[in-house]
Amino acid sequence: MKYLTIDTTTKITALSLGEEGKLVGEGFLHTGKTHSERLIPMLEQLMIAADWQLKDLGFIGVVNGPGSFTGIRIGIATAQGLSQVLKIPVIGIGSLDTLSWAGCGRKEDTVVILDARKNEWYSARYSWNDNRECLEPPRAVSPQYLTTELDKLEREFVFVGDAVPKAKEYLEKTLGRKAIIPLEYQYLPRGAYAACEAWEKWLTKDINTDNSKTVEPCYIRLSEAEVNLKKKNMEN
Repeated sequence: MKYLTIDTTTKITALSLGEEGKLVGEGFLHTGKTHSERLIPMLEQLMIAADWQLKDLGFIGVVNGPGSFTGIRIGIATAQGLSQVLKIPVIGIGSLDTLSWAGCGRKEDTVVILDARKNEWYSARYSWNDNRECLEPPRAVSPQYLTTELDKLEREFVFVGDAVPKAKEYLEKTLGRKAIIPLEYQYLPRGAYAACEAWEKWLTKDINTDNSKTVEPCYIRLSEAEVNLKKKNMEN
């Protein structure tokens, strides 16, 4: 089965084409342009390069968060639109679970950190001993709280996610040799990681193949607009 994945949860636009779990092609753009400007042209180029047509697709996997609220909405809307036109199912996959594939095969725990703003990270921790195990589920947490927790553990951690570049110095200062920072192309969101996660979910989860069903975003915490509205309602 052929499938497409879309990841717009960070500033990176990442697409992939997969077949039976095998990566056929991926697109990666980390530029100043918005997802709405580059997503469709990038998809068209990837399909042409692979010599595929949209009608060849069996399903679409879309990364549904946590991450950028706007990016999540763009990705889901694009996936849902294609799903309706092609009459194929669309499945949601978590951004932290998806990025955990960057640590596949490593002996260290994999800690995913995404920029959540407000001096917080979206984070989760995984082990890849035999199969993947989620040791700490997705949450929004301050860098200070997370590193204090990790420092109590007698193990090493490989850090992945878009928060890594700014966090690198802090992680190495607070955790020392426990903090392992891979190369940039390994720790940033990639279409290849989404291809793995989407196929894994397609095979192992109870997927609703009704393409009329929508994928719900996973925000973890309220948006700024929702926070302001809640505050306003409490004051009235």
